[in-house]
Amino acid sequence: MSAYLGKFLVSSMAILATGTQSIAGGYAANCYERIDRPAVYDTIRETMMVDPGSRQVEVIPPVYGTQKRKVLVRPATERWEVIPGEYAYQKEKVLIAPARTVARVIPAVTDVVHEKVLVSEGGYTWEWRYIHGRKVLCKVKLPPVYRTVARHVVIEPERVVHETLPAQWGYETRKVMVSPPRKERYVVPAQYDYVLEQVLIRPAEKRVHRTPPRYETYSRTVKLREAEHGWRPLPPRCHG
Repeated sequence: MSAYLGKFLVSSMAILATGTQSIAGGYAANCYERIDRPAVYDTIRETMMVDPGSRQVEVIPPVYGTQKRKVLVRPATERWEVIPGEYAYQKEKVLIAPARTVARVIPAVTDVVHEKVLVSEGGYTWEWRYIHGRKVLCKVKLPPVYRTVARHVVIEPERVVHETLPAQWGYETRKVMVSPPRKERYVVPAQYDYVLEQVLIRPAEKRVHRTPPRYETYSRTVKLREAEHGWRPLPPRCHG
């Protein structure tokens, strides 16, 4: 029964009760009985996942080793080598200067001669003198003045003489070729060596480790029916 209907019945019962009380000993038209039904529960068992499990990947690294391998370091080659020429040094007599006639100037021969020359012939001059305590002006005769001077005189004049100079010889070192340059062919053999190299013995791999999910069963109480509270009408024969 719905709550609205319950309220309606309660109100109706109140009205009926009022009417019944107001009409003592009267006939009851409708009668209702109160109903109280408790809620119905039940226990159920449920299986639930408590652990979804896991997946772990284990990486196993590769395994390497070393091995010895012969490798070509330098291939064989063919080359041409230029052999330079061979030289030697030898001395040769060479003419440095040919015989020639040269003119040589012989300077003049001079000498220094000292001679007395007249500088001044003398003459007269006036000068003050004291004679017997008196100052008098006298005319004085001056003697001639001579001076000794040096003079260069040529004893033998300059002259030109011709001389014949002999040829001049010397020795010089000269570089001469003993053998000319040439080319020679030769083969350089290939060159090998041994190296240690890393090789893969076992490649890397992955291993997957799985943990399955885990479940547990739980008991749970569920409500099957809600509690009911209401009024149920009675048949007419039950009316007082």
